[in-house]
Amino acid sequence: MWIYDVDEVFIAFYREEVDLDPIYVLINYIPPSVSGVKRARALVHSRRVGIFFKKNQVTLTVDNLSQLTLDAIHKALSGPEDIEVKGMGRSFSADVSSKPLPIPKANDTDVVQRSFSEAYASPPRNSPPIARSPPKAGSSIFSNLLRRKKKPNETVKDSHDAPPPIPPKDEGRHAHVHSSQPSRTSDVTKGLLSIEREHPNISEFAVISHGHDTDDIVVIEPQFPQRKPAQLYSLPLHGKWASHDTSGFFDPAERARRRLEAQKQREKEEYEALRAEEARQALLKRQKEDFRRQEEEEELERRKSIEAEVRRGKAERRRKERMEKEEEDRTRRELEEKKRLDRQRRLEEHQRLESWRTEQARKNEEEARRAEAMKKMEEEERKKKILLAEKKLTKNGKAAEILTGWVTIQRGDAHVWKRMFYKFVGNTVYFYRHPNETHVVLEKVDLPGIVRGLKEWSEGYEALEAIPFSFVIEFKDGGVWSLYSDSEEEKFQMLGLLHHAAGL
Repeated sequence: MWIYDVDEVFIAFYREEVDLDPIYVLINYIPPSVSGVKRARALVHSRRVGIFFKKNQVTLTVDNLSQLTLDAIHKALSGPEDIEVKGMGRSFSADVSSKPLPIPKANDTDVVQRSFSEAYASPPRNSPPIARSPPKAGSSIFSNLLRRKKKPNETVKDSHDAPPPIPPKDEGRHAHVHSSQPSRTSDVTKGLLSIEREHPNISEFAVISHGHDTDDIVVIEPQFPQRKPAQLYSLPLHGKWASHDTSGFFDPAERARRRLEAQKQREKEEYEALRAEEARQALLKRQKEDFRRQEEEEELERRKSIEAEVRRGKAERRRKERMEKEEEDRTRRELEEKKRLDRQRRLEEHQRLESWRTEQARKNEEEARRAEAMKKMEEEERKKKILLAEKKLTKNGKAAEILTGWVTIQRGDAHVWKRMFYKFVGNTVYFYRHPNETHVVLEKVDLPGIVRGLKEWSEGYEALEAIPFSFVIEFKDGGVWSLYSDSEEEKFQMLGLLHHAAGL
């Protein structure tokens, strides 16, 4: 427990395992600076906490933290009434047994016979609590005024369960009536005298809290239930309590008449008692019959309620099954409709794609035809230009400007382009570095029999598409030369020379 202010009241619940048997202690910390009223309220709240937990075996109250030790708790558990408290006040309250006392069962068939005075006597009045004498020297006021729970072997005395007192003697003449049941006057007198002599302790009627002074005492008087005032009846007494009328003497006839009247009175009372007992037994029988009939009716109602609940459960189950079936049918229909729509959508998509593919094929076919036509036209145009260049060569075969020119060549797989000056002499082509260096021949190629064909970039050489005026020489040994000229005229001029020299 963490106490953050030693001037405040704290209530703690302590639990400890001792030989596999847990002990429970309710600890009250009430500092000396707290007033008497607040101290009493704190003790009342502590009692309420103990009732709430229903586990505490001992209640320990301290006003100084130095007194809160394990030894004090163990001593309080072993015997709170024998502990000597030193210094500041500490109180202990123990619950030796948590089991309630056995309650005797009443027997409905036992008839309690009481005298008229016991049955109609006025209830006894409760005496006010009387404080005990001051405690002896050396003992704490808390140990003397401690309200602890009673042990099971202690006798529980209740003034409400005591028999009524003996009625006062009646002055006057009464007939001698002999009761058929024995009188309980002696027991009633003993009970009344014990009630009159016994006064409960003030700790049974109050919650008392003390600090350093004993002036702050709070007394809470118990509230007894109000009883209806009993009606007083007088009963003629007999024996030594019978009143004697000495005004005159009765003759034998009068005495016989009185004896006969007394006998008739006794017989009448016995008959009335017998009838009352029969009425009571009949009432008990009717009550048992009513109780049995009520149980049967309750059992019938319970069965009807169970049957109705079963019917409601079956109806609810059938309703749920119907709803589940309807939900399954709806889900199945939705799924089928979704599948149908998906098939229709896929079919439409397939038809659309098929139409698109057909259209694309038609367009591609038309494009291919146009490309083929264009290619044929280009090829024819190319052939015309080559033939034109070849005719020009045959017409002016010895002109130097026709047999020479510049060209850029890339041989085979080489990544280097070389610009060279060429010159055709018969069917042989010579390559030079410069026109002024014709005495140094870089390369000489005899064209007849080695050239397989002259190709354009569109005939499988798309890498040359970006190079204008480019063309390709394919050799029969698999070699390839890539060439391009400075103009279209120079390109077809060289193509004509190559075509003529190679004999294509």
